[in-house]
Amino acid sequence: MSKRIWLLLVAVVLVGLFISGCDTFLAPKDALKPMGANPAGKDYLVVFNGNDLPKNTDSLVANAGGQVKMKFAQVGTVLVTAEASSFVSDMSSTARVKYVLPDVKLDWLPGEDYKTVLPAGQTGPVQGGVTTQSIGDDEWFFNAYQWSMYAIDAPAAWDAGYTGTGVRVAVLDTGIDASHPDLAPNVNVALSTSFVPYEPYIDDEAGHGTHVAGIIAAAHNGYGTIGVAPDAELVAVKVLDSTGSGDFSWMLNGLLYANSIGAQVVNLSLGAYLPRSGITFEDGTKIGANDIAHLVNLITRVINYVSSNGTLVVVAAGNDSANLTGDASWISIPAECGDALSISATGPQGWAYDPTVSLDTPAYIYTNYGTGVDYAAPGGNIDPDLYVNDTPGWWLDLVFSTYPGGWAWMAGTSMACPHVVGEAALILQAHPGASVQRVETIIRHSSDDLGKPGRDQWYGLGRVNAAQAVK
Repeated sequence: MSKRIWLLLVAVVLVGLFISGCDTFLAPKDALKPMGANPAGKDYLVVFNGNDLPKNTDSLVANAGGQVKMKFAQVGTVLVTAEASSFVSDMSSTARVKYVLPDVKLDWLPGEDYKTVLPAGQTGPVQGGVTTQSIGDDEWFFNAYQWSMYAIDAPAAWDAGYTGTGVRVAVLDTGIDASHPDLAPNVNVALSTSFVPYEPYIDDEAGHGTHVAGIIAAAHNGYGTIGVAPDAELVAVKVLDSTGSGDFSWMLNGLLYANSIGAQVVNLSLGAYLPRSGITFEDGTKIGANDIAHLVNLITRVINYVSSNGTLVVVAAGNDSANLTGDASWISIPAECGDALSISATGPQGWAYDPTVSLDTPAYIYTNYGTGVDYAAPGGNIDPDLYVNDTPGWWLDLVFSTYPGGWAWMAGTSMACPHVVGEAALILQAHPGASVQRVETIIRHSSDDLGKPGRDQWYGLGRVNAAQAVK
């Protein structure tokens, strides 16, 4: 997600163990390139004072020249379509209306550029990493590639009997490949849904959501990979299209839907780094400083509502190499919004050549840092020397997980976030009915305090530890 992301795709033939894949380092794009607003330029979010709607909301909107498309009654907001150029001013002057915002479309996963190169002569996973006795050992790629599970000591949590059984997790993303053998046992297709009107299906045409889902809950099935919580239930909530773009309202709708179906944890591996001064979109739509502040306030309202009603929201900190400490010029959303837990990325450098290297080096090359970070987790790392020289195996420092039609290595805070979500699922199995606050407390007290004692700019309150979390 966000402005820098690295991916190595490995498309694995599902019959047999032959692997065909690619090694790709995604070059960062420095310029923020927001997508255009709603194609017609006529969709707005009307936010009322208070978390409820006036009984005459429809008539109030109609009097201003608009029509209600959808009501987010839990948070006092409606999505409106309007033709009149005076709608914003007329609606803004209506009693109880707090503000009116264009329902903008953003690229929530910017900077992706894929290049595929087939590894020569590779017929199966190369043994690597650390061998241990755990339920992961019979998965094809666990010991060879899944260093991230060792980084948070997931095997010890599994050995203690915690696999996320009975916990529902919503993945708000580009969809999920529900037919993938590593994911099919855990995806609740009946509850899964799409809020992308022109992609009314949960299939993942981008690959991002499938990769995230596998980190959380790839099944323990003696096949492929294993997730942090291999028995957790996954619900695909599609809020981004195949390009990684999405209307602001889709994300809000997805959060509220996840809460309404009883999802105990939400994964938001998406984000945008916005100038507080405002944006001018390609179609000429202008979002000023006040609008940016109001968008931040609205997502804060929604996240806080969802959190207060029993759903833990975990978000990626962002891949902008940005210091989120008191930045007066830019803001990372939703990372810096409300009661969500914001996760930075760590990982090894040169793990293919020395499996004893630290798995906890901050991903300095891309991860956001500073007071906007709450916790750290494995997101994948880059050894610049290995990458620049195209040294074979540099991609093993990335996170390996499911991908449509196979598996992939990817790096980003998008990959760090689902490790924490998976840990939260383990905690909820260990403590059925635990409140959001209790889960957060357990994460805090069980995380490893790395870097500067206490809150650290790279690790936040610590790198999460699944084994300690379920004790």
